[in-house]
Parts: sequence; structure tokens; C-alpha cells
Amino acid sequence: MEKKNRWYKLDNAAKIFPPTTSYYDPKIFRFSCLLKEVVNKENLIKALKETLEDYPIFRSVLKRGLFWYYLEDSDIEPIVLEEKISPCEKLNSPLLFQVTYYKNKINLEVYHALSDGGGCISFFKSLIYNYIVFNYKIKNKEILNNSSDFEKESDSFNKYYNPDEKIKIDNRPKAYQIKGASYPEGKIKVIMGVTSTSKLKELAHKYNTTITGIIGAILIKSIGDIMSIKDKKQEVSLTVPIDLRKHFKSNTVRNFFNVTNINYKFKDNDSLDKIVKSVKKQLEDSLKPEILSKKMNRLIFLENFAIIRLVPLFIKNLVLRFSFYLNQKKQTMGLSNVGIITMPDECEKYIDSFSVINSTDALELCVLSYGDKISLGFTSHFIKPEVEKNFFNYLREYGLDIILYTNNIEGCDINE
Repeated sequence: MEKKNRWYKLDNAAKIFPPTTSYYDPKIFRFSCLLKEVVNKENLIKALKETLEDYPIFRSVLKRGLFWYYLEDSDIEPIVLEEKISPCEKLNSPLLFQVTYYKNKINLEVYHALSDGGGCISFFKSLIYNYIVFNYKIKNKEILNNSSDFEKESDSFNKYYNPDEKIKIDNRPKAYQIKGASYPEGKIKVIMGVTSTSKLKELAHKYNTTITGIIGAILIKSIGDIMSIKDKKQEVSLTVPIDLRKHFKSNTVRNFFNVTNINYKFKDNDSLDKIVKSVKKQLEDSLKPEILSKKMNRLIFLENFAIIRLVPLFIKNLVLRFSFYLNQKKQTMGLSNVGIITMPDECEKYIDSFSVINSTDALELCVLSYGDKISLGFTSHFIKPEVEKNFFNYLREYGLDIILYTNNIEGCDINE
């Protein structure tokens, strides 16, 4: 008898990604680990196979049904490739992730319909740890994630959905849109800044806020510098993902996040301190349990109507694309602080740093820290990196030393 593969419904947050995926924005994000020695490909292959034993859902492929997309188990063997294409491009495999390497760097790229940043940190940590174990013959191996397959594969949105929650319609106004000439062929520019985690934390504490708060405020100030007087009649709106695992008990490696919007309208005397206070209050309010619950339920309630379940997929796709388009008009750019990566002590002498970036159809900043190195990765299609230059110049002005890297697309000069 032919073996029947298991399948999984897409979680609620994942449903928006297949119909809105494009060549221009393939909905891919990338975690990278910079090691202190050149990568051994054979040991990386062994590490990937070992990691997939603990994360079988990563072997899934995306299937199209009559009413919904879904994930299905596969027996496709993943391959490890030397990095030769630009980051966050379309994957080279039917699987929803790929592993690449270049010199002393290991990359994990993942399609967002499979997992989010919080889920992929777990997978990537295991991959890097297994590589170090194989490459340096570490005997006393630790278990980094002892959750069951059921816990890792669970849909936590359905678990915490409350059908009795009252739903309010999101009626935010249109936000300021960053404009400018773009690279052809959907090329994405990466500008990565690395600085001291402790020094950035000191700056945040000076303004009585968090790292996300100070970064968000400096980012808004950087955007304000490129806005005209007419532009400032509109709000700047930063879309900030919130990892729900930190607020609801969950060990899933699938998507489990929602977003909040940090809005700011410029007036006179917009000092950094004034912007920080506004950002801080909005971030604190967004993390209140009742607000998190309402936002999560607002995401889910529509798909639970029987009539919507029976609408054919091609119609759902049209509606979701239009909804996505309208929502994009209400945001200026994305800011994602994925958080802190910790590794077992024996790994410290082999690892230099971690970083994360995300594909985008506009401009996005992703943040990740390891030890005393924090990476601040901008991705954009715009040729002129004005916001990025303003942002890093402010960090230097506030006393931080920044090392900058870019993928050197022709026409991009961060020092202009």
C-alpha cells in the first residue's frame, strides 16, 4: 500500500504569504552565522540531516488545494549549496527552506509560510550546534530543544483562539510611503551594521526605553529627515512583529506572531526624547495581554466562518492580495527585533556573530544580537539608501562605533 503523507493546514499568519509572494518580494528571510573558521561542507550536510530529524515539519512542501494552501510531508532530500546568488531570492528547491554557505558563513533561508523568526531561531541554533559538534568532535552534546514533534508542529493560533472576543475593524489612515528609484530585476540591497549590544543598551537606558524602543525612535527620526513639510501631514508607521511565544505558552516552530504599528506624526521640536516617549508608550500598550489577545483573534475570526471556508482558493487569493495592498498603504516600513540568540558555552570560541534579514517590497530593518554584537540589517529595493545613512549616522552621533557591510549592488554607496 502506498504511504500517505501527512499534511498540515497553514497557520493563520501563513495564509497571506502564498497569494502575495512575487518575484519582487519572495517572502524569504535569512539567518546567518559567521564562524571563525571556513565551513566544512560535508559536516554541514551531516548537521542538516541531524537537525531535520528533530524538525520533521521542515521537510514539508507547499500544496494548493481547492479551498486553501496546505503543507505536506515530503521525502525530498535537502541539499547544501555554496552561496552564489543574492540573499532572499526565490528558493532553489521544492522545500520551503535552503542552507547555503560561503567561506566562514552559514545561511538558512526560509519561506515565511513555513515558519517565522522565533521558530527559525530554534531550527538554526540546532543546525549550527550540530555542525560544531560534528566539525569539532564535541562529545557531551546538549539538547537545545526537547519539545515533542507535536509541540513543534502545532498551530498555536487555533489553540488560543477565543470565538467570544469582540472584533474591531482596523481603520488606520494611510501612512507616509518612502519613494525612490528602484533596482531592476527585483534586486535587493543589504546594508548591515554591527555594533556593541551593551553600548546600544546603555543608550536605550539613557532614554529610559528598550533596545526596540531606541531603534524605533532613531528610525522614525531618520525617516523624518527625508520628509518634506507636505509629507509630514502623514504619519510614519513602523510595522513591528511580536513573537507570541513570549506571551502565550507555545513551543511551535510554525508562525506564531502578530504585528503592532508604531505611529508618529511630526510636529515642531521633534527631539529624539519626544519620539522615544511616544514609541515607548505604544510598545508598552501593544504588549498588554488584552491587546495581544484581541489582535490575535482579529486575525483568525474570518477564516472560521463556514461560508468563507467554502469560497474557492482563487477568489480567496484575490481578496487577500487586495487586502494586503490596502494594508501596505498603512505602513511606512518594517522593524523586526528578532531578539537574542544564545548558544552553549562550548560554542563561543567557534562563533563570531549572528544576523538576520528579510525580503521586502519597500524597506525593512531586522535586528538580532549574540553576545556583545548586535546586527542591524536593512533590506531595500531603493537605489539611494537615505534612511539607512541617516540611521547609522545618528548611532555614531550618539556614541556608537558601527561596522558596515553591503552586498555592493552597483549604484549603492552608503558613504555618499
